[in-house]
Amino acid sequence: MVPVRYLLTCFFLLLFFPLLAQKPEQPVRLELPFDLEATEAEVIALPDSSLLVYHSTSDVWHSAVIFHFTKYDSRLEPVWSDTISIAADSEFLRHYTEAPYTHFIFGENDLQQYTLVRLNNNTGQVQHKRYELEQIDAVYDFVVLQGNYFIIGNNKKEKKPLLLHLSPRSGEVQLLPSVYGNQSTFSDLLADTARQRVDAVLSESNGRISRLQVKSFHANGSLLSSQFILQQENRRLLHAEITPGDSSGRMLFGTYGTRDLQYNQGFFTTPVTATVVDEEGRFYSMLDLENFFRYLKPRQEERTRRREAVRQKQGKNPRYRYRLLLHDLIPTPTGYILAAEVYYPQYTSGGGNNWGLDRTISMGGRQQEGYKRTHAVALGFDKQGVLLWDNIFPLKDIVTFKLVHTVEVGRMPDGRVVMAYPKEEKIIYRVMDRNKFVDEETEMELLTYEEDEKIQETISPGIIRWYGSSFAAFGFQRVKPKKGGSRTVFYINKITF
Repeated sequence: MVPVRYLLTCFFLLLFFPLLAQKPEQPVRLELPFDLEATEAEVIALPDSSLLVYHSTSDVWHSAVIFHFTKYDSRLEPVWSDTISIAADSEFLRHYTEAPYTHFIFGENDLQQYTLVRLNNNTGQVQHKRYELEQIDAVYDFVVLQGNYFIIGNNKKEKKPLLLHLSPRSGEVQLLPSVYGNQSTFSDLLADTARQRVDAVLSESNGRISRLQVKSFHANGSLLSSQFILQQENRRLLHAEITPGDSSGRMLFGTYGTRDLQYNQGFFTTPVTATVVDEEGRFYSMLDLENFFRYLKPRQEERTRRREAVRQKQGKNPRYRYRLLLHDLIPTPTGYILAAEVYYPQYTSGGGNNWGLDRTISMGGRQQEGYKRTHAVALGFDKQGVLLWDNIFPLKDIVTFKLVHTVEVGRMPDGRVVMAYPKEEKIIYRVMDRNKFVDEETEMELLTYEEDEKIQETISPGIIRWYGSSFAAFGFQRVKPKKGGSRTVFYINKITF
């Protein structure tokens, strides 16, 4: 006779495992008849569970351009639409949402000319103004506080980052005190709306030693405070993300190295109030992480851990060296999630046609061709900076010619973490339940309107975190129905995990 307890266990497993194996759903798809050759498009998630679609359309000579903004609700039904008339050579650079507005920066062929656009997310009302920013020739990032712009740009003379404050009300542009050394750069820029403050995290170095500096600014650009966090003797602080909070509650979550300032050997957390990351802060080497080396084959991982453990006992520096591209911190009810992409530059031999790629000449006659990813990592911390779990997402055949984020990261309402990226007509994803590593490949094909339709080609695919458990996948596709000719569309698929 089979025990009742055994039958109950089997019953619950039968119920539970289909849930674990359940694939994401695609409840709705939107197709827009955009001309691939004449249209640039961006999809932006808004705080009210809606989507904002920006697109520009031009004629053959690019002499007449129309700039469109359309809002769609969570069912991808249109809410409102509007257009603006700005310089035909305007190019979308960045956006930032400070409810109820979304702000855009457009650049022009004249690298000192920029147009700032303010869009009311509720009504669709648009305002825009053109500015000449003499100090910069590129925009890297920006945030908005009380309608004031804080812009990280490239100093056109010294070729290093700088921070500008721009007041649309007065039209005044001021250079804010920020980066000093030639090897210094910005690590994070955060607008803390609850405390009406902008925090800039600077990574400063002279090539041998490094430190982090946190500068806090009022909405009008005035400096509120500066705090320095120095390195320990054998650990060099490299980059960090900052949390919102009052003066005593802010934390830094970042990376450190031991020798070469280009490479990371681990992660650290510390209060902003600390002057040196010592007993107040915490360091976690790659060896301390349960899953960091899981992207390797089991034997490679075992050899790496064994070799590095011996070096650690001997007091030697680690031999492993990683480059990390940090993502913005993701807040949780009990702390934060820090995600990063692990990458390395790819090189080819010098000479020959460069195919128009933006490459950097390096030593030894080699040309940098791009940045290849090995894996993405997610770390969960409590609010005091204690590491709770870590997990990874192995990445295959991902190369970008610019160092930009390729993986979208989102925390689900049930606490799971989803990492995803588009690959042609598929979405490659990984659902993380704290530190439980899943070696199984997980992917899904994007659905069309009809089951018997076939996606012939996908161009410029993208994916963003939307709201709740939903992401939005988008791009251009050529779709062939069962009967009749193919169509080219700009698609948006809602994906719910």
